[in-house]
Amino acid sequence: MTGNPNSELWRVAGVRARQGPVWNFSVAAGAAAWIPDSDDDGLDWLDWLLGLTTPPEGAVHWQGRDWQAYSPDAASAARGTIGCVLTTGGALANLDMDENVWLPARIHRRPGAAAEIETWARRFRCWPLPARRPAVVRERERQRLLWTRAFAGRPLALVLERPLRNMPEEDRRLFLAAVADVRAAGCAVIWLEETLAEDVRAALAPLTVITPEPA
Repeated sequence: MTGNPNSELWRVAGVRARQGPVWNFSVAAGAAAWIPDSDDDGLDWLDWLLGLTTPPEGAVHWQGRDWQAYSPDAASAARGTIGCVLTTGGALANLDMDENVWLPARIHRRPGAAAEIETWARRFRCWPLPARRPAVVRERERQRLLWTRAFAGRPLALVLERPLRNMPEEDRRLFLAAVADVRAAGCAVIWLEETLAEDVRAALAPLTVITPEPA
């Protein structure tokens, strides 16, 4: 178990794919965990942790309940407490980047969203938000905007899927400092990536490496 056992957020029980090994772990508020994640291992951790799909075997619980036990509305509300950064970016091509950043706040009707978004956008040096389609926004700026979307709203947890891919050293330091700050405030972090760079390991310490049970 990672973090404070009295504030468990995720519990993964008996998860298995492709006749592979079995995964059992939990992550609590303020904890940091790394799951060595490969694109071809058959493990769809991002979707499973968010309750978007169901693992072939086993169950994923969020705040004490199997995701499958949530009603659609309750599941949507629960996902609104989890910030995500995706390898694929996650920006909707038919919305301007400012609309993409605002989308979760509008879906979940978050009070104080404007101030939160501005605070994080300034911290990630992407304020004012650009009213331009994702395709015409530079990759570096687009990634900073998607960081803003993930951190705004005071999430209970962050799921970070290769969030620093192709980002320069300056931006890495900016992002990792932000991660440390939200963890200090009780936000849990799950990092999904094949290998973990030394600067990430240092920033996430104390860090739990999640591995499957021995066969």
